[in-house]
Amino acid sequence: MKRKEVLNSYLKLLLFLLPMFAFCACSGSSGIEDVAEEVEENIEDGNSDDHKDDTTDKDRIEGVLYPDELVAQMGKGFDVAWSEFNKYIQDHSEQKVIDIAEAGFTMVRIRVNKPATEDLFSHLDEHINQCLKHGLIPVLAFHGHDAEEGEDMEQAKQVTVDWWRTVAERYKDYSELLVYNLFVELNGNLKKDHQLLNEFYADIIPAIRESNPYRIIIVPPIGLSKPANLQYIQLPDESDPFVMMEWHCYAAGPALEGNKQWTTGTQEERQLVLDHFQSAAEYMGQTGRSTWFGAWMAGNYNKGNEYDIPAQVQFATFFVRELAKIGVPWCVNTDDKYYDYLNLKWYPEGEYGGIPVRDVILDTEKVALYSGEGYQGESLRLSPGEYDQAELQAMDFDNNISSIMVPWGFKVIAYTENGFVGTANEYTRTTRSFSSEMENTISSLKIIDLETYD
Repeated sequence: MKRKEVLNSYLKLLLFLLPMFAFCACSGSSGIEDVAEEVEENIEDGNSDDHKDDTTDKDRIEGVLYPDELVAQMGKGFDVAWSEFNKYIQDHSEQKVIDIAEAGFTMVRIRVNKPATEDLFSHLDEHINQCLKHGLIPVLAFHGHDAEEGEDMEQAKQVTVDWWRTVAERYKDYSELLVYNLFVELNGNLKKDHQLLNEFYADIIPAIRESNPYRIIIVPPIGLSKPANLQYIQLPDESDPFVMMEWHCYAAGPALEGNKQWTTGTQEERQLVLDHFQSAAEYMGQTGRSTWFGAWMAGNYNKGNEYDIPAQVQFATFFVRELAKIGVPWCVNTDDKYYDYLNLKWYPEGEYGGIPVRDVILDTEKVALYSGEGYQGESLRLSPGEYDQAELQAMDFDNNISSIMVPWGFKVIAYTENGFVGTANEYTRTTRSFSSEMENTISSLKIIDLETYD
């Protein structure tokens, strides 16, 4: 490759890294400086061949979707168990797909743990088609119990290869937006053995490529998909431009102590999150590979959930904002913590996430107002600014606010009279109900971005 082309390639990479510089400047990290130095050294060496996703526009196959283009469309999604557990399969309704799409999500990760038979396809076809119909990108993820728990790993590998070969043949003519995620999460035998995992990939990926030469495939690393382990992935064909990487952390949510500690969101606790994000950012910068964040939770839902709604809103605000800075799309684990699949409606609040956590996940830069206590009734999202009585009346929210979701780092000043006078209360935390003097008496308000977490 000519030196001019090399420089152009690295200029594109530097443009991609700009958000990461901002992110590291805020966190006090110097890791991105190392990435920048490495980029500079490679430019001087003319060494562009090490960057696997350096596909220029002229090299691309016309009409074929590439990982970086997919990433721009994936956005925010849910892990779903529609094709994983019988109770979800039996009670599935297209309305659930519609509600998730209409809320503003753009992707679902469909987890599957059934054999690749007509029994599976009888409902999986329907789920995938419904997603494509309603504008959700379906990511098909295999829950490889045999590969994780089996004793005969050669046999387990063959079972996994055969499963993906059958599935790939089934969906070879489907939309290019259908994505294959080779494993939901690596546990058991594959959790720590990167050589064994790479042996699996050496057989699975070619089996898929037999019928799906351009299908985008997502592969996770060892160790519960931690981003620090991305470096151990070896593909059977490193020049394959249609492979992207999965990683995640906090898949079971934060914890009050340990290596996922989150209490009040101290600078140290925020850095625990940022360390993972920086590892992923460095990997992307060094390899040019696109990545995707497969699962995270706003609370520790699998362990009884010690985080109330305001605490989950706080954590989710920070998590989503920082993921946006490194340009990585993601899925929340899982939809049934937010959506009542039996009654086909969003949970306003309760044991898990609920509507206010959903709302901050969808937009960390807007306050959400609710006409009813406990985040129920009609809702409205507003950006920072001042809203007098006339504006609230036009939106049917004058004297009609009973609860509020406040993103972390925002402040809302609510007034009982027009023109920002009368009784005033300040809110910096999500609030399920107001005092009697404020409930349904708010006639003007100010929303302020404090631009700090401290």
